[in-house]
Amino acid sequence: MPPRASRLTSGALPSAGVTVRTFSIALAVGLGLVSSAPASAAEVSLDLGSAAGVRLGNATAVGGRVTQDGAPLAGRTVRLEVKKHPFDGSWKRRASGTTAADGRYAFSPQLKRNHQVRVRLEGLPAESPYVLPEPDTVSRRRFAYVLPAFTLAFTQRGARAIRITQTYTVPKGVKLTAPTRFYVGPCKADRRGRCTAERAPFAAQAKTRRVRAGRYVARATVNIPASFEGRFSYVSCFAYSKGSGMGDPDLRCPRKSVRLD
Repeated sequence: MPPRASRLTSGALPSAGVTVRTFSIALAVGLGLVSSAPASAAEVSLDLGSAAGVRLGNATAVGGRVTQDGAPLAGRTVRLEVKKHPFDGSWKRRASGTTAADGRYAFSPQLKRNHQVRVRLEGLPAESPYVLPEPDTVSRRRFAYVLPAFTLAFTQRGARAIRITQTYTVPKGVKLTAPTRFYVGPCKADRRGRCTAERAPFAAQAKTRRVRAGRYVARATVNIPASFEGRFSYVSCFAYSKGSGMGDPDLRCPRKSVRLD
């Protein structure tokens, strides 16, 4: 799963000619069909609003465009199909909609764990007995990542120490095992009092402990150097917990420091 940095600063042929003199009309039509070139297939694009994922409780933005030979296909039915982690089940219809004048569509499902998502363009029935129906067209599949919901806070412990607490909310069947990493750096305020520091170094790692089903907490105490002059930036990062189905399994937390955006 991606490093999730939470920052709080203190403070898409024409028909060949057929000459028919003695054959029936039906046969002439049949010959014309055989010589017709098939139409090009429709194309369905699919994009996610956030490749890194969204927090639990937020909607996942799924959108794209339906085209044919580069031209938009408007008023066509599209279906959002999903497959839930661990992705060994069947595809299920989650929502349906209609493409706009420019061929675009959009869905906003609220997912509780990682899902594979794809969009299906419904085909069209044959317009006559001599024309083949248009089949469905399916987009490529994408991974939609969902991260635990969390809050990050601190309390002061003595003159130059803080206790950082990260609280996680997950579906009750999810187990978090990866540790939580905390990064603390100077604030370096400008004339307007805004922090200008670009990075925060690693400060502590804490075990992510289960409080009850669906709730986990990680805590660490960090000393604040006198050189910070009482102003600091702090960030948390939590990696993917194997088997949790929450977040990108390929991403890791930084070892030494994190960038402050």
